[in-house]
Amino acid sequence: MQMVFILGTKAQFIKTIPMINHAIEKGINVILFDLKQHPEKSELLIKKIKGSYKYLSYVDNNEDIGTYIGLIKWSLKILLKILLKKEKLIKNNFAIVHGDTLSTLLGSILVKRNRGNLVLLEAGLGFPGFFKHFPESFVRYFVAKMSNSMIANGSEQIFQLEKWKVKGRVIEISRNTIYDSLNLVDLKKSKESKKVVVSIHRTENIYSRENMKKLVNNILDIPNELKVVWYLHIPTKNKLKQFNLLKVLYDNKILLRDLLPYEEFLNELYSSDFVISDGDGVVEECHILGIPTLVWRYEHLDSTHLFEGTTSLFLSEYNKEKCKYFFNNYSNFRNFNYSQKDTPSLEALNKLIENE
Repeated sequence: MQMVFILGTKAQFIKTIPMINHAIEKGINVILFDLKQHPEKSELLIKKIKGSYKYLSYVDNNEDIGTYIGLIKWSLKILLKILLKKEKLIKNNFAIVHGDTLSTLLGSILVKRNRGNLVLLEAGLGFPGFFKHFPESFVRYFVAKMSNSMIANGSEQIFQLEKWKVKGRVIEISRNTIYDSLNLVDLKKSKESKKVVVSIHRTENIYSRENMKKLVNNILDIPNELKVVWYLHIPTKNKLKQFNLLKVLYDNKILLRDLLPYEEFLNELYSSDFVISDGDGVVEECHILGIPTLVWRYEHLDSTHLFEGTTSLFLSEYNKEKCKYFFNNYSNFRNFNYSQKDTPSLEALNKLIENE
């Protein structure tokens, strides 16, 4: 049996490598097409793939893409190759894409162009509208409509797929594959205490001068005994500079750092007093690990399940009083949810191939 994985971003590799490893263990012939949207961040993650598989670099790109112009050039390069070159390795095989990024959309087009059996991992996330949370919502809908099979976890995601009237097979698993991703990391709390980690990258935030000014002003309200470390995505850094906010952060002794490899960054989260983030992956990791997290968003329509019941997450709604409340009470939000009782990646793989 042959199975194709088409990935491009750091988050896609993080959430899909456990499934790749299980496929290799089962003796499945695995082929990995790397679209190289985040080649620098993905390099160390790829090394966590165990066993023999075929790696194909789909385009020539050695730098993480962090600008709109860069994304457009990269996308056009991939689309042109899809149009001009057939990929026989994809035809009639399960071809797995993940999530709701441009890599997801381009990978799906590649699969359908070459008559592969398109499988969407982590399907059915919330849909606030085509142009709200763009392009994520747009990608979620159209890739689901194209897919032959969709792997989803939870009734909320299943209901969303039913609402879209998808034609493909819906496969329900017990929980998100990110639980398996955490098993790849040796979690250790550092001896350093009193630390806050910040990670912001969503388009709705970084392209809004108002949202970024509010964020910076709230960060400056964090008690002085807490050291604040902001790990900067390239687009975030560019926008902070454009909005004249970098100097404000430097002057107030906020530590600005480049992104870390996944394992190092996860341990930074694990060792922090609390986290401020807007990223789906970071927020879900903090939820699982029980790390108090101020979610820098106005609403959570695409991740409602994370806020149900007892949770370590607190929604800011960009409200200063809510932020102050969290800063004064963050220790009450610590709530460890992590367990290694099962492997959703293996569950997804078994259900996908059980009728083959």
